[in-house]
Amino acid sequence: MSPIGLIECSLRHGQQTLLLSRLRIRHVLPLLEKLEGCGYAGLDVFGGATYQASLEHLGEDPWERLRAIRAATTIPLVGLIRGQALVGYRPLPDDAVDLFVALCAESGLDVFRCFDPLNDPRSLARVAEAVRTVGKHAEGALVYTESPAHSVEGFLALGVELAGLGYQSLCIFDPAGLLGAGTARSLVGGLRERTGLPVSVHCATITGQAQFAYLAAAEAGAQSLDVCLSPLAGGASLPSTEGVCAALRGTEVEPPMDEARVLAAADALDEVMPLYRALADPSGWQYDSATLRTQLPPSVLEHLRWECESQGAQDQLAAVQEEIPRVRKEMGNPPLVTPVAQLVVTQAVSNVVSGQRYLTVAQDVKDYFLGLFGAPPGPVDPEVQRLVIGVEEPITVRSADVLEPALGSGRRAMARLGLAKPSDSQLLSFLLFPEATLALLHGEARVERLEDEPGPEPAPQAPSPLVDGGDLSEPVGDAAAIPLGLLPAPPSAPAAEPAAGPAAAPAREFTVEVDGELFEVRVVAKDGAGFAVPSAAPAAIASGAPAPASGVKAPMQGLIARIPVQVGDQVVVGQTVVVLEAMKMQNDIPTDVAGTVQAVLVAERQVVSRGDVLVTVA
Repeated sequence: MSPIGLIECSLRHGQQTLLLSRLRIRHVLPLLEKLEGCGYAGLDVFGGATYQASLEHLGEDPWERLRAIRAATTIPLVGLIRGQALVGYRPLPDDAVDLFVALCAESGLDVFRCFDPLNDPRSLARVAEAVRTVGKHAEGALVYTESPAHSVEGFLALGVELAGLGYQSLCIFDPAGLLGAGTARSLVGGLRERTGLPVSVHCATITGQAQFAYLAAAEAGAQSLDVCLSPLAGGASLPSTEGVCAALRGTEVEPPMDEARVLAAADALDEVMPLYRALADPSGWQYDSATLRTQLPPSVLEHLRWECESQGAQDQLAAVQEEIPRVRKEMGNPPLVTPVAQLVVTQAVSNVVSGQRYLTVAQDVKDYFLGLFGAPPGPVDPEVQRLVIGVEEPITVRSADVLEPALGSGRRAMARLGLAKPSDSQLLSFLLFPEATLALLHGEARVERLEDEPGPEPAPQAPSPLVDGGDLSEPVGDAAAIPLGLLPAPPSAPAAEPAAGPAAAPAREFTVEVDGELFEVRVVAKDGAGFAVPSAAPAAIASGAPAPASGVKAPMQGLIARIPVQVGDQVVVGQTVVVLEAMKMQNDIPTDVAGTVQAVLVAERQVVSRGDVLVTVA
């Protein structure tokens, strides 16, 4: 047997699970000096939730962060890529995938560990091709889970498919810690025998099985194991680097590590950990055998708690936990990883709270049943599918095949928002996380402060040179030209002043693109048809009367994304009257009575709380 390699994951997975991806680059760079020379086979430093967190919470450009890490170490760098969705939550068009991979390679990423949340190999084909094109290493990850739709034989067949797509190594990826020693041995040995490819193993420690699975995998011939330095190991994270080194010392697979250097690196990380105590969740370090029953990774458990609180269902948690496996089965038993796990949890909470299953369905859940996230691993329940999507037909091609190219429309959208000639990295960030990217480029990112960073508010950042004075509150035209889910949401407009009289018709200004030219257009309402604008206290837009108790209410806190009805419209039971955005998902809010829309009490981009009346119907 050959010595096994270790992949150090403190700088991505460890800080993602235990510090909410908030580890500052000023602490990362000194740590890299300690890690150099330890003997690691690679460093996991990019992708997952860290990309979004860099934009939203650190005020750091994730691409500059990657380049800084590359400049500070000679160890091979590993990045976790969510297949066609890259580091986001929905599949992106092929042109965005190609540019993203090329920029990652240019910025210093060596190994692209690619997985699809549904284990749909079609969603992993393009990224493998793109990685091979730039001459880097493509590693295909199999998301491990347990259900009637999954088996050892099924995973082995998936490994063969990934090898056929051109992946040069394979990874058994187990973020929920479900992998037992016997299964680990069967999977590693079977994948090596059938594909001839090296196999790595990533297994969370939360259930207490990871160390046993790692030993079995090492003895079965795994090439590498994912670990974290002890200050960011255990619980929701991975086995500790020091512990794995000690456990395998004196065996045939003893990793070729300088343990004195590893201990020094752990000490250096431990010294800065007190600065993050306000961000760390102590429960993240705990073992939780309940995960063996729910199969929910820690990050999804947090989403479950949030959903229950936002919908007032804290006392119904047990019912929700019983509903989750039922919903999962009806959705084809997908692996419960981001973002599909959040869809399952959201629907389960809605089913319990409403008392009528699938009465309220998020748009992303509808898209799932339409095949826009990929093919589920097992058959979906046909009756539930009919309830969710009606007469629409699910797609049978890979999800990216129905998407229009994104780069051109993304650049036009940024131009309309005052961003002239964005760099490729800024464009990709905008396509993935538009609001966070715009805030960063306009110097408006709210950077969280650590305990050694005095001051109640973060220091204002200098505006990006790309900003030419564009107003982010300005509506965006040509919405149809922007890929699904990529239209940035402008901040809520200020409360409207009462009209002085009949002549004071409300007006709004738009920037409209026609044949590549931008025109400023001012639209004035006529015949009393006003524009919906949010107010400090929601008031009926077409009626000053207080909302009756029979009004359609918000089932959770969220942002009004769209109002597809107006006063006077005839509606039927179950018809969507408001689309509410919460936790990055759009939820269709239906009426439970038929009749005429009497009043619209909210406006697009307005934040509402659970129980707020949105629309009245009589």
